[in-house]
Amino acid sequence: MSKHVFCRTLTLERGEPHEGTGELRPRFLMMPWPKGKWRVPRFQSADMSAELGEAIRSAMQSDVTSNAVELVEGTPGQELPALLAYPEGRFVSTASETEMVALIEAWTAGHPLPGPVDDRITILCCTDSKRDACCARFGFATFKALTAAADPARFNVLQSTHLGGCRFAASLIVLPQGQRYGRLEPAEVPAFLAALEHGELYLPASRGNPELDEPAQAAELAVMRWGAARGQSQASARLGERREIDEDHIVFSAMSGGQRLSVRVAAKVFSVDSACHSVGVEPPDIEKRWLADQVELV
Repeated sequence: MSKHVFCRTLTLERGEPHEGTGELRPRFLMMPWPKGKWRVPRFQSADMSAELGEAIRSAMQSDVTSNAVELVEGTPGQELPALLAYPEGRFVSTASETEMVALIEAWTAGHPLPGPVDDRITILCCTDSKRDACCARFGFATFKALTAAADPARFNVLQSTHLGGCRFAASLIVLPQGQRYGRLEPAEVPAFLAALEHGELYLPASRGNPELDEPAQAAELAVMRWGAARGQSQASARLGERREIDEDHIVFSAMSGGQRLSVRVAAKVFSVDSACHSVGVEPPDIEKRWLADQVELV
C-alpha cells in the first residue's frame, strides 16, 4: 500500500468512532523542547542529556504516580516556563538542568511544582511528525487555527509530542479539565474555543469522559448530544444503571433536562491501523469498539 495513505483516512473510511477513547492519565508535565529535536522515544530527544532523559523516562514509567510527560513548543516568540504541571497548573519559570532533574523527580514522587499557578486553559495539540504523519499534517493545521483564534490571556496553546490516537488527528488534550478530543478540524476551532470558554465539552470532537469505561463514554456522549439538540444543558446529562443484554449490547438508563432516557450501545469490530508507519507493513489490529445506536425517551 502507498506510504501516502494516512491512518486517519483509513479510520474514517472504516467508520471507526473516536467516541469511547477518552482514557487519560491524571497527571501531566510539560517541558519546552525544540520541535526539530523531538525524537521517539521523547526521553532520547536530540541534545537531551542522559540525566534529564532518565528523569523523564522515570516519570513516564513510574509505579508510584500515573503520569504523562510532553515536550512542547509554542509559536515564535512565545515565552514558555521551564516546567508546567497539571492538574494543579503550577509552573517553574526558569531552572538549570540540575534543578529541572530534581523538580521532575520530586513531581514524579507526587510532590507539586513549587511555582505559581497559570489559571489559563492549556490546549495541547499533537504535531509530532516523528511519531506519525497524520499529526504533522492534520494536527499542525489545527494548531495554526488555534493560535490564530485563541486569546492568549485565556488560552495557552501548545504543540506537543505524541498524545495517543494518531488515527484521530487532530488529537488534543485540554487541561486542567482533563478532556481529550479527536478529529478537530481547523474550521471547528471557533466553536471549540467557545465551548471551552463556557465550561462545556465540544461535543462533536469529544472522545469521552476519562472516568468512565468505553461503553459508558459512548452512552454519555450520546445523551449529551441528544440533549444539546433539544436545548438542554450538558450538566443535566446523567447516566444511571446499566443492563447487559448480551456481550455486544448494553442498555443504560439516563437523564437529560429532567427527562428519562434509555441509551443502547452496541459493540462492533473494526480493523485498526493505529499509525501511518504500520499501514501496509503490518496487518491491522482487530478491535471491538462501542457505539451508541439508540437513544429513546422512557
